[in-house]
Amino acid sequence: MSSEFVEGWTIAQTLGEGTFGEVKLLINQNNSTVAMKIIDLKNFPDALVMVKKEAAIHCRLKHPSIIKYFGQRHSKDYYYIFLEYASGGELFDRIEPDIGMPQSDAKKFFNELLAGVEYLHNNGIAHRDLKPENLLLDEHGNLKISDFGLATMFLCGGKRRKLEKSCGTRPYLAPEVLSRSPYQAEPSDIWSCGIILVSMLAGELPWEMPSDDDEDYKLWKTTDYANHSPWCKLDTLALSLVRKILIPIPSKRYDILQIRSHHWFKKSKSCDSKKMGVSVWSDRDFEDARPCYSQPAPAAISYAVSIPPNESEIHSFSQPTQVEHLLLSSQLLTSQSMLTTSNNSIQKLVKRMTRFIVCLSPEEALVNLSQFLDDLGYTWKINTSGLVTITTTDQHLVFKSNIIPMNHQTLMDFRLSRGCGLEFKRHFVAIKNAMSKMISKGPLMWPVAMATNTVP
Repeated sequence: MSSEFVEGWTIAQTLGEGTFGEVKLLINQNNSTVAMKIIDLKNFPDALVMVKKEAAIHCRLKHPSIIKYFGQRHSKDYYYIFLEYASGGELFDRIEPDIGMPQSDAKKFFNELLAGVEYLHNNGIAHRDLKPENLLLDEHGNLKISDFGLATMFLCGGKRRKLEKSCGTRPYLAPEVLSRSPYQAEPSDIWSCGIILVSMLAGELPWEMPSDDDEDYKLWKTTDYANHSPWCKLDTLALSLVRKILIPIPSKRYDILQIRSHHWFKKSKSCDSKKMGVSVWSDRDFEDARPCYSQPAPAAISYAVSIPPNESEIHSFSQPTQVEHLLLSSQLLTSQSMLTTSNNSIQKLVKRMTRFIVCLSPEEALVNLSQFLDDLGYTWKINTSGLVTITTTDQHLVFKSNIIPMNHQTLMDFRLSRGCGLEFKRHFVAIKNAMSKMISKGPLMWPVAMATNTVP
């Protein structure tokens, strides 16, 4: 059974998760879609201040490169934020590990990212957690900045302030953020944009953190870096631009206008990054506790396993048939209904590459997955029926697999819970390769899955 959040709006799928909650997809009877962030105030009452700040910042943002904010409601135990649903998945799902993406695609996405960041900065807002997992794509492949849980105001009423909080995700942080001294907002976000550009062009991140304790970062500051990965994967113009963005001294770092004026943007040459060897790195938890992470996930999102509210216990709002009704209804009710969707709404479910179908029963699929996880050295446990939580040996990465029965086959859907998106994709590929002999070669038939099972 799938939970009907309110009459006419059904919870169809879990899109992402975080420390204090989850992101779920709502579909109504007219096939309209909304992403809903659920903050569990019952178990995490301290999250209320953070989520109110997130809503207060996000509600004032209107730009094509920023995910739309529809509104919020809350009850005693849960806080809900309603957002535009970006069905194209996360940007990191377009990045092939160790290879990247075509340069023409990287240029398009980077330009859209800069447009959104420029809008934020012009409105006195720093995002402070820019990374591919927080950059979503709509159905047309347009980039949308999401997840404002760490965003803050640095300019208000004409008064500018420096930021002091060290927060974000380690590999994307600017060095001045790690220094724990006051720093300017705009250059730190621009640094993160530079790291994102490297990840798109090379399929890997340059370092674990921009610190002199990190050998890869120390190498970057020498004259010997160019022959090493990922820099050797970038062409001359791209490397020239990256050198202007990833300057350790914030005052010398390129701003957005200078970036757009660089020859890399003006030269319309498309080329694919060549395949190189793997640079091994890990992404430790370096974030503040977060209410909830962005949607949608090719796997659910980042850094801490959440304690999700039981869908049957969610306080919900009556009679919404349009998005605005989710926000304006006042009567609370609890109900459940079987999810029924047309082909149109099936097509709106989140796109992700980290799933495959095996020619096994759910029980057989779980037994085989367990064996392969043991052989590959993972720690794992079964949370509920058909849901497996998997942890790497160094505990830096946690991801989940949903085992979903489908018409004599089984869908195995993987999503990230904590860690780096690119690293997660590497582990998914290893598991998929291990189970390759069991994988069905036919297309993934969502209508069959939807008609017979609950979509997580």
